[in-house]
Amino acid sequence: MAAGEGAQGPPSAIPHAVTPFDRRVRSRIYALLAGGSLPVDATLLASSGGWDSGEVRRSLERLADEHRIAITGDRVWMAHPFAGIPSAYRAVIGDRWWFANCAWDSLAILALLGDGEAHGPEGMLWAVEGGVVSPEGLVHLLIPARAFWDDIGFT
Repeated sequence: MAAGEGAQGPPSAIPHAVTPFDRRVRSRIYALLAGGSLPVDATLLASSGGWDSGEVRRSLERLADEHRIAITGDRVWMAHPFAGIPSAYRAVIGDRWWFANCAWDSLAILALLGDGEAHGPEGMLWAVEGGVVSPEGLVHLLIPARAFWDDIGFT
């Protein structure tokens, strides 16, 4: 395999099904989730963006097909690192908080939005101050990253 080529060939040969509209929808998803909106679904996206709800639904399907987000029906389930549904993991900054998909994602939300705490099941708690995580710890990924989308809900 030549440098820059993947299993599907050179990067220019890989089809890109995501449209400019899809990018706007995805940007709106992140803005809504970062702003604390739950649930984020096609109806909310359409009304907040002034878009046709049918086109938004098709966009969500394309984004999910391309592994940019995960959906359940017309609702955003995951837009990494944000969870679009309640979960056992949260990122907390002051009196605001966001659901995360896993411990790693709770830390990623803090990396995006600022210092705070990452909470998880069984008393898991990490603090992030000045970008430094304490106490030191490990995040154990049960499967290799290349297999995440085989079952993204388990990952």
